[in-house]
Amino acid sequence: MKHQSPPQHPRDNRERRLLKGHMQTDRLPGFEIVIRNISARGLCATCKGLPPLVGEFAEIQLPDNRTVMANVRWTNDQIFGVEFEEAINLAVMMDTLQRLRDLADRNASWEVKSKHRVSDHRPDVALLRRL
Repeated sequence: MKHQSPPQHPRDNRERRLLKGHMQTDRLPGFEIVIRNISARGLCATCKGLPPLVGEFAEIQLPDNRTVMANVRWTNDQIFGVEFEEAINLAVMMDTLQRLRDLADRNASWEVKSKHRVSDHRPDVALLRRL
């Protein structure tokens, strides 16, 4: 008898970006993650310290401040992948992030303010010879 593998979903398009997020599980209190890529159904991220375990449920705050519930599907050291409980609208999230970047760019100032003064004072050589 031939073994049948479970039906595979076609792989969603992924946005390859480095985005900051926040995650917590029952075992691990809140910690920062760096999202390496994201799709409508999940994401791949990395973290410092203890990674989540396969099968753990997690609450993830995405870069657009939306919170999603997810299941950890795989880990490889500090790199891991999660599947969202409900698909997200990735286009809406990317549009929100672009608007936030545009707003930050409009409010950015390129004025450089000096916090340190550089003194070009040179001692009087005649005084130094007397010491």
